[in-house]
Amino acid sequence: MNTFFHAAAPKEAARFSSALTLEDLTNVPRVGIRGKAAADYLKTAGFALPETANRLCRAETGALTLRLSASEYLLLGLDADGARVQALEASLPNTGEGGLYALPRRDSHVWFRISGARRHEAMAKLCGVDLSPGAFARDALAQTSVAAVSAIVAGDGGGECVGAFHLLVDSAFAAYFQASLLDALTEFHGC
Repeated sequence: MNTFFHAAAPKEAARFSSALTLEDLTNVPRVGIRGKAAADYLKTAGFALPETANRLCRAETGALTLRLSASEYLLLGLDADGARVQALEASLPNTGEGGLYALPRRDSHVWFRISGARRHEAMAKLCGVDLSPGAFARDALAQTSVAAVSAIVAGDGGGECVGAFHLLVDSAFAAYFQASLLDALTEFHGC
């Protein structure tokens, strides 16, 4: 995990969550799965699933399961679940066998996480979706445009508010997207 930008060096470790931070999670395991049997396959593998599309849920061990449509999921292997997501990816059929289609995302998408108290203000510079507290639920995701690039924006947090935003975009836009994020975060330097 590489931190590209840190807008305000935290004065104490306990206050890290208030510093505006951009992290590159591109090397963290992730995989997509689609098909009529996808939900049953993931449940059998022990992954919790969101009840509806454009929602996410977090496993106790850290993985995020994003439900992109009625039959398409994206698993993000955070914390202790990286190995479990990699094992799932290795077990998926490539041919649509059994109503399942693997959607490898490690090569096709870059993954960034923005955290900090003013993350929603920084994102407002780049995204037309209202990501402010109260408007964007902690288990919500949006398939939208960020910095004029198609992106998946997923909220992630405990309690009633979003603590971070996960952003996934096509890897062809990695350098442009990173520069756009850094530009947006610069305005909030020192917050």
